[in-house]
Amino acid sequence: MLRIFVAAMAITSVVLTSCEPNPAPAGPVDRWFTTSDGVKLHYLELAGNGTPVVLLHGYMGTASGNWVAPGFAQALASRHRVILLDQRGHGESDKPHEPAAYGERMVTDVIELLDSLSISKAHIGGYSMGGAMTQVLMKRIPERFITASFGGAGVEETDEALKAEAKALDPTGTDPEEAELLALFAKEMENMPEPDPIAIQAVADAWGTWWPQAIDLPLIDFPVLAVNGEFDNPYSKTMRMTRELNQFENVIVPSRSHLTTIVDPIYLQRLTAFIDTHDPR
Repeated sequence: MLRIFVAAMAITSVVLTSCEPNPAPAGPVDRWFTTSDGVKLHYLELAGNGTPVVLLHGYMGTASGNWVAPGFAQALASRHRVILLDQRGHGESDKPHEPAAYGERMVTDVIELLDSLSISKAHIGGYSMGGAMTQVLMKRIPERFITASFGGAGVEETDEALKAEAKALDPTGTDPEEAELLALFAKEMENMPEPDPIAIQAVADAWGTWWPQAIDLPLIDFPVLAVNGEFDNPYSKTMRMTRELNQFENVIVPSRSHLTTIVDPIYLQRLTAFIDTHDPR
């Protein structure tokens, strides 16, 4: 679940022309809030008109690298208020070094952020680790979801036989453009701020004891979207969702991997269309 995400952060800047966003009312504004355990968290806000959209980045990612660089934030902000959290241990947020500061605390961070902004309901989603966070939030605060969205993530099977059946359907292969995109970024990545290695390890250590988290999908009564690359085990992540969710849209992006799905224009197009289709306005 915790994939190395730095490469995907870097890939975003060279493919922006493939994900041309709609004009947004304003650029992202830096904001901070302090959690109940004293951790100062950074988030970006794009104050468009409309219902809130809260997006969570992946492991070793950032709010800006995951959602602003590929154009998601700008496209959504033309019709929505967009909130992008740097999760603790990442980006410009505080980076505790103790594993006990992560796991469950990362869930309560999102809930406390919603509370601090007086957001009663929102479109909530995430990529990779952010998708796993979305799954947990769906169980903890289902009443606060308008929709849920997963990118590079899903809800895996718990039954071993069903897990094997799903795995057998997953295509094998690699994104033919991945090596080229990573090569283009090799030099740029040298100039990127380095993550705090102790904090990043603490995140992984916490998840090793805290994950997986159970969820009863038939109880979910709001629409759910999953977007996964063809070569990112899409069926292993979504067969259970297809079978158990009442309102589920499954998108498999051709020829993309875990590192490159997030920069494919199909993801941006399908996420924005999904949110607009199910928006209560």
